[in-house]
Amino acid sequence: MRFILSIFLLTSFLASSKAQLKEPVPASEILHQMQKLQHTTRVLYVAAHPDDENTRFIAYVENGKKFEAAYLSLTRGDGGQNVIGPELREGLGLIRTQELLAARKIDGGEQFFTRANDFGYSKNPDETFNKWGKEEVLSDVVWTIRNFQPDIIVTRFNQTPGITHGHHTASAILADEAFKLAGDKNAFPEQLEYTNTWQPKKIYWNTSSWFFRRNEDFDRSKYVTENAGGYSPLLGISYTEMAALSRSRHKSQAFGTAGNRGDEIEYFEYWNGPENEKAIFSGIDHSWSEFKNGKAIQKAIAQLLNEFQATAPEKSINQLFEIKDLIEKLEDSAVKRDKLDAINELILNCAGFYHLLFHDNPYAAPGDQINVNLELVNRSDATIELLSAKIIELEKNIPISGDLKNNQVKLEGFALNIPDEFPFSNPYWLNKSSANGLYEVENQQLIGKAENPPAIEAQINLKINGNDFSFRSPLKYKTSDRINGEIIQPLYILPSVSVEFGEEVSIFTSNNQEKELTVKVKALKDNVTGDLNLKLPEGWEVIELENNLVFENLPKSSTKEFKIKIASGEESGKFDLIASVRMNRVMYSAHKVQEIQYDHIPNQVILRKAQQQLVLADVKIKGEKIGYIEGAGDAVDEALKAMGYEVDFIDIENISIDELKQYDAVIAGIRAYNVNAGLQIHYKKMNEYMNSGGVYMVQYNTTYSLPDTDFWPYPLNLSRDRITVEESPMEFINPDHPTLNYPNKISEDDFNGWVQERGLYFPDQWDKAYTPILVGNDPNETPKKGALLIAEYGKGKFVYTGLSFFRELPAGVPGAYRLLANLLATNPNP
Repeated sequence: MRFILSIFLLTSFLASSKAQLKEPVPASEILHQMQKLQHTTRVLYVAAHPDDENTRFIAYVENGKKFEAAYLSLTRGDGGQNVIGPELREGLGLIRTQELLAARKIDGGEQFFTRANDFGYSKNPDETFNKWGKEEVLSDVVWTIRNFQPDIIVTRFNQTPGITHGHHTASAILADEAFKLAGDKNAFPEQLEYTNTWQPKKIYWNTSSWFFRRNEDFDRSKYVTENAGGYSPLLGISYTEMAALSRSRHKSQAFGTAGNRGDEIEYFEYWNGPENEKAIFSGIDHSWSEFKNGKAIQKAIAQLLNEFQATAPEKSINQLFEIKDLIEKLEDSAVKRDKLDAINELILNCAGFYHLLFHDNPYAAPGDQINVNLELVNRSDATIELLSAKIIELEKNIPISGDLKNNQVKLEGFALNIPDEFPFSNPYWLNKSSANGLYEVENQQLIGKAENPPAIEAQINLKINGNDFSFRSPLKYKTSDRINGEIIQPLYILPSVSVEFGEEVSIFTSNNQEKELTVKVKALKDNVTGDLNLKLPEGWEVIELENNLVFENLPKSSTKEFKIKIASGEESGKFDLIASVRMNRVMYSAHKVQEIQYDHIPNQVILRKAQQQLVLADVKIKGEKIGYIEGAGDAVDEALKAMGYEVDFIDIENISIDELKQYDAVIAGIRAYNVNAGLQIHYKKMNEYMNSGGVYMVQYNTTYSLPDTDFWPYPLNLSRDRITVEESPMEFINPDHPTLNYPNKISEDDFNGWVQERGLYFPDQWDKAYTPILVGNDPNETPKKGALLIAEYGKGKFVYTGLSFFRELPAGVPGAYRLLANLLATNPNP
């Protein structure tokens, strides 16, 4: 159960870069949550990605109808783009997971996922199922239904292929099939060791005019409707305003939106359920009357609401314990579980109870002894006695007990020893290497969960007004600064050191080529001593090691950088250079700790194997110095450095034409014209640069948020054309064109091993000054020629490409490096 804030507190806290652990819960919010105890109806919303969900409907169900709502996103959005930073794939999936949790914190819903990997854009559900494994993802949807136990399922998309993203259509197909299977004991019987079958009562498609945008009439009379545009006087906000705040958490997708007021009609197509009860909430008993003790529970809740005192909420605590006792007598169910959680939270909030278990560093390592503090404050006239407290994972008792008087702080510090074998904090779905379409999760009971449980928790045992009461308090990192004040973030258990190579990919262009690499060791605890060990591919050898890769007595958070020189082998291909670390005479697999920090989500970490990809390929480059105009975030600049270019980031607003001329070529990052305000204004500088002989390459942009300006040297029209099947053949329109021959001879082999897609957002119309180089298409589609366009301009060259270099280069695809080198080369002399 998550508690939302009043509008004033909500906006002020979310505007802050670091939210408090214990957010203020005013009496109006307490009353709102008490009112929700009256209702037992549950609604599960199903779609494919973070940001697919209808936040208006979820906010309305949770706060208008006061039912329980949850969103099942089949993927974590790993295959999307990122407009706020460089993270892609797993890093982006973790960001978008946290953005969804931040959204649910606002609208009050729960959040679930399947193991499905967002492998990129898919044009039909068959391709999607081939990648994911239909049965595996279907089992996860059934698992979520059996655990959440919804009365109603609502899909965001319909089952008609070709209207939208293949993942979208697949989500609707799976929801409909799971609706029919969740109650069948013969379907996925292995799940019944942990849960029970469950048959939802109804399923609907939440449609809108968007689905009929292709010249089809949207006949509203065919659909069941519900007005989601109400207003909550208790919360001081309309459900549509709340929905806008929720949707605006999806910052990585640039989905900030303004709040609406007034009516908001939602439309639903009935798919299955009682024929005579097609209205979405009809035919379902929303009260406790169908439960044992239901009348007594309903009566007790009514009395609770009638006697609630906003200025003295602690007077409701005894009544909450009475309701809790009644519900605990019921058979196990999702309603029982979640209502008990809600009541426990209400008891603490009615007492104004503050709890925080904290350490003064953001991470600890196995083997550490850390200083921990537990702060408890009863801010009410309730009689509360602290009986005991212990660290659950370590079975360690905390030396703290006694009466908790009104507004008197009880603070206890103690030492905590982290065992040597304590597991690291890594998102559970990233602990094993995943298949292309499905993350591997061995623990059935973790499947569906949005995130890991806290690394360390304390169990606090109280007696409140004579009633035994226990709850958990997670260990957090707490600090403060002069800008943000108090900062509270998750605490993570990490390795003693983080090992990171200077480049994710290093390119070798000839046999036995020598190259200097860098590797950094960052201490994550004090006085770290050890040495690095490197495992090279067969046939490769170490030429020189700086200081034998030994590090001694590194202070916490300090970094030591080493230089290593290696020589390539003779076999072309992709290989891994793997690091391990020896400390205290024990050899460990080394990890790179990736830290992700943004103001709108809690700090996150990912542990990856400490390794560098080595690519031996025949890549010739012409030119030395490349200018890079920043776009929405990619790692193409790093790949250019690995190829041997010198790379500078360009401030297009302030650079002069003469300064531009120092570069052999200039590249605009992905979506640069969408997000780089300076480029949108000073784009004509690039025409002058090309006119004087420069090469200018522009990576893909989208029509969304693109100013209505003729940016290009010759007219071209951007579209949504793309080739999503990465194995799709790419044919050469003119095999003799310099782009395919200089300085590297490009062949069909250079398009082997590409990942996720060929490219996206190709132009579909262009001026005759452009020469299309490649033609390809997804299965059963018409050929697309807009993936790569070349035009001469003055003495120079203009390249526009939707090819996914930003994905292929970090993946170490040799052919992508060879083709990129050709695009950046000036045309050979005749």
